[in-house]
Amino acid sequence: MSKENIKICSACGTSNVNHNLMFLSSLFEETIGKIGEIFINLKKSQSIANFTEKKLHKILSILGITKYNNNIEKASSLRSKLIWEEAKKRGIKMEQVVIFGRHIEQYRAIINGKMFYFQSLPIPPWLPQDGYAWIDNKFKLFKKLSEAKIPIPKTKNIFTLKSLKENFKILQKPIILKPKNGSRGRHTTTNINTEKELEDAFYLTRKITPFMVAQEHLSGSVYRATVINYKLVGFFRADLPSVVGDGLKTIKDLITEKNNHKNEKISQILINDELINFIKRQGYNLKSIPEKNLIINLIAKTGRNYGGYTKEILGDIHPKMHIIFEYTSRLISAPVLGFDLIIEDPTIDPDTMKWGIIECNSLPFIDLHYFALEGNKINLAPKVWDLWSIPLDQ
Repeated sequence: MSKENIKICSACGTSNVNHNLMFLSSLFEETIGKIGEIFINLKKSQSIANFTEKKLHKILSILGITKYNNNIEKASSLRSKLIWEEAKKRGIKMEQVVIFGRHIEQYRAIINGKMFYFQSLPIPPWLPQDGYAWIDNKFKLFKKLSEAKIPIPKTKNIFTLKSLKENFKILQKPIILKPKNGSRGRHTTTNINTEKELEDAFYLTRKITPFMVAQEHLSGSVYRATVINYKLVGFFRADLPSVVGDGLKTIKDLITEKNNHKNEKISQILINDELINFIKRQGYNLKSIPEKNLIINLIAKTGRNYGGYTKEILGDIHPKMHIIFEYTSRLISAPVLGFDLIIEDPTIDPDTMKWGIIECNSLPFIDLHYFALEGNKINLAPKVWDLWSIPLDQ
């Protein structure tokens, strides 16, 4: 696929990928996933994986393919920049891997006199990491959570259009269709109510994977709960980009007005096929004039990178939320996790409402809690590095 084709894929959001490579990657992950689980388990024995990686990088460096960047300003993400800044404070030498001149989201650091390679977050290889082998598989994740009586939306495993249509009949509408593996909401379709929308969603997702999950919608806002060392340490709300009707302007005019007066930390709302199809499924188009005070959500992706709003609220949530997510992190058995959930109000007892976990991320963007547009900033980089003080036998 050409670079130009990747750029115009609105379904990939701000993180575009090569569709063909993603499709092949999903086939690879699904068919030899068991082998991957074996390698994840081997990581617990002082990381055969890290030893192999060091040897590989050494060879690539000798060949001139790999170089290393020590300029923190070239970090590939704000998440990695926070990690790097904290490393410098602790006197840890950290460098970024550069392959064929491209700065990638992989780093190395000298910790306790030894070289350690990592992707985005430096997680000690001796800590339990069983869950990392399967949490990206959404159906496997939801099955595990369901067995433990942890709230999730009703979910079905999908491979063919026929199975999707059969499950569509029994699921409560609207539904969501998304890749079985993957992140950042790529090629995910929400608010599906009709068979035509269902077919369109199927072929959109199938561009990057033949393996999908269909879910019932939940009511409420999207939140991210980040757990480090089995403690809930961050909890923020991520709103969908939206406009509020005034009874006079079209949706297109409201978007233009909002873009012209937005906070400088919020990205512009892009009018593309994803947005047009999203509002169409709600019964609107760009020329529609929403009634006064009516909120129109514009796309399914959340956060300031898409024109939405974020707020850190860890200090306001109900105590049961701490219990639930700390228990769930131990169930999964992984030292760093980011949970996405939909709930109407996390400040009240969660047992009094319908809510659920919709995603679990093995490399959560910890910067989201620090760069939230409202609420107390929380820098989680120190807590990630603190994992290295946990003894091997804990």
